[in-house]
Amino acid sequence: MPDTTEALKIAFYVILVLALALAIYGHYTAPPPPPPQPQPQLVTNQPAGLYYNGPETTAIAGYYCIEGINSSNGYSIQLNALLSNGLWVQNTYGTVSTSTLLTNFVTNVRGKELLYAEGSNLINAPCAWLIISIRNGTAYFGYSLDGESIVWYGSYPVGNAVIEPGPSTELVLGGYGNGAQAVLGNGTLVYFALYYWNGTNWEPAPVGVLPLYATGEPHIITAESVNNAYVFTGGTCGGVVSWPSPVNNTMCPTPMFKP
Repeated sequence: MPDTTEALKIAFYVILVLALALAIYGHYTAPPPPPPQPQPQLVTNQPAGLYYNGPETTAIAGYYCIEGINSSNGYSIQLNALLSNGLWVQNTYGTVSTSTLLTNFVTNVRGKELLYAEGSNLINAPCAWLIISIRNGTAYFGYSLDGESIVWYGSYPVGNAVIEPGPSTELVLGGYGNGAQAVLGNGTLVYFALYYWNGTNWEPAPVGVLPLYATGEPHIITAESVNNAYVFTGGTCGGVVSWPSPVNNTMCPTPMFKP
């Protein structure tokens, strides 16, 4: 006959192991699922790009690099900013009217109407920085071709104002001007990056993808748009606009100039 004492010991240990297993399982919490990865978003009949979602600042710098733009009626790259005093300022690069060959930089300041406009000489700048900087009550508008030095080509007094975050402060692709729409075809690919000045250094800006219309926030939107485009961002600094295929890789060079 088997040893009853030994059998009881074995049964006790089996019960103990099962109890421990149940205790461990009962206290086990599965890890949360990973957050969903950002995906390219399709936008139509509106500007295509990024809006600024960081703190108030005195300077922003928007980088663009045009790998290709297939637009039969011109285009513009716009760095737009809403100021705390209600003025809306623009620093843009793009085609002169519907030309697809002649390009320059242009700035505007608007309140209830156009208050100021200035343009640079004609220049071909497929990759460059657009800069808006407020210093001593004046907004300065410039561009940088190398990321190290700035050509300032316009300025306007704005008083004690700062640049506000939100959908009205943006880096976007749209039509050439005057409310025009860029009709994008195959082969459109433009990289964007947005930085803000923290008082000492440039910081990669928190950004969101337009469209604006679902936000419910009051905003001023540029009148220029694209017919269709995919826009992608990971939420910080970089973004890309493309057509007809979505692209989800970005670039984010750091500016070396001071505002």
